[in-house]
Amino acid sequence: MKDILDQVIYYLGALWRRRWLVFGTVWTVAAVGWAAVVSLPNQYESSARIYVDTATVLGPLLKGVAVESDLNRQVQVMRQTLLSRPNLDQLVRMTDLDVTAPGPAAYEALINRLEDRIDLTADKQNLFTISFTDKDPRLARDVVQALTTIFVENNLGENRSDIDNAQQFLRRQIAEYEKSLDAAESALAKFKQDNMEFLPGQSGLAEKLASAKGQKASLEAQLEDARKRVALLEDELAKTPRMLGDVAVAGGPPTNIEAQIVAIQAQLAELRARYTDEHPDVVVLKRRLENLLRQQEARISAATGGPNAGDTGGTVVNPVYSDLRIALVEEKGKVTTLEDQVRRAAQQVAQLERRIRLVPEVEAKMKKLTRDYEVIRQNYETLRSRLEAARISADRDEGGNRVNFRIIEAASLPALPSGPPRALFLIAVLFASLVAGGGVSWLLAVTQVTYGSVDHLKRDFPHKVIGVIGMVMDDKGRRRHRREIILLVAGSALGLLALFTLLFLESRYGLVSVRALGWGLCLIPLALGLG
Repeated sequence: MKDILDQVIYYLGALWRRRWLVFGTVWTVAAVGWAAVVSLPNQYESSARIYVDTATVLGPLLKGVAVESDLNRQVQVMRQTLLSRPNLDQLVRMTDLDVTAPGPAAYEALINRLEDRIDLTADKQNLFTISFTDKDPRLARDVVQALTTIFVENNLGENRSDIDNAQQFLRRQIAEYEKSLDAAESALAKFKQDNMEFLPGQSGLAEKLASAKGQKASLEAQLEDARKRVALLEDELAKTPRMLGDVAVAGGPPTNIEAQIVAIQAQLAELRARYTDEHPDVVVLKRRLENLLRQQEARISAATGGPNAGDTGGTVVNPVYSDLRIALVEEKGKVTTLEDQVRRAAQQVAQLERRIRLVPEVEAKMKKLTRDYEVIRQNYETLRSRLEAARISADRDEGGNRVNFRIIEAASLPALPSGPPRALFLIAVLFASLVAGGGVSWLLAVTQVTYGSVDHLKRDFPHKVIGVIGMVMDDKGRRRHRREIILLVAGSALGLLALFTLLFLESRYGLVSVRALGWGLCLIPLALGLG
């Protein structure tokens, strides 16, 4: 800490020893700097304020119907594209600044200057401020007016152009999907027509197969009954004699036929109690009973009324045998017919079973065709709905003004300069001059070392300090020292007075209007510095 304090004391001593050099440096730099500040031309700023209104009455009404984009993002894009190269080229043409740039290099420099001096700011409420500063107030106003026009027209045009491009793209896609949809519909309709019986929900193979199986079972049952009847008839035919011999005379003892009739009638009564008249056993017994009755009638007729009634014997054809043989032939014919019908029914069932095995494959292809059709149809409907939304958006933007640009404050011709901030520059020059004076003193203190204390001398040299000789001022020296102090204070006060006068003139009249007086005031610190 003591070393730091010694260093500070040393540099302050060096500064005081070179006070006149520091004094001259400070006021010379101040005079030159103030003269430069006085010479700065006035800068005029023109600005315009634009409000981008994104909240419209139609917004809530068309929510979910029209296309909704990120309006905040759109506003950010507006801000970034305003200073694009095409817009700057258009600005140069609109303000006739291109005539001031004779060559490509000058034109590029002009574009760069414009880009640097144009200021575009935006707050959170979508309020844009466009400002431009130039020494020519008319040029500042013209540039801001042109930028306002470019900002509004370009963004409105871009919005409409985007919607038009979207509609054209959607129409092309809809036309392509319409062709695909027609092709898918035709393929699906043809497939349904060719495979109608295989499709679910139709009276097709399943119903036909069930009906064919039922018909086959019924025919097989009928065939089984017919075969049973054939067996019964064959058995009965085997028991029945083909010829009848020694026919008994009338009034003789009872024959075997009458006993058979009684037995069959008893069996028939028993069967009718359990079955219907159409039962095969009932039918066979009824036929046997009828044959026996006819046979009995024939015997009685032969015994009582025939030409050989008085004879004691003879042979005749057994009518029961003939009837049984005829019935057997008929039943065998029915069996043959039923066997053919059962065979055809079995073939039909087998054919239907083979075809019904194709149903899963047909259904899978049907599902694929339906799925493809539904995908194309959904995409087609989606594109149509989006086209309608784009059309409504276009109508809204044209009639409902989705994004409104309201010029809150138009560009005007500035009457008073907005800069440069000469008062700030004047004060900054004063501080810079003080730094320059202190810097000169420090540089000399470093390059031209002097010793202001014994301790400093001991640090730099290893020799022993024998003694210190002090300086005693006489009256003449003290008077001269006082005069120096007075001159320093008076000179500094005079320089500060010149500064305050410049600040007053700047705030009251503007230094440009009293530039000659300002330069005259700058001569005061210059004289102090050079003196």
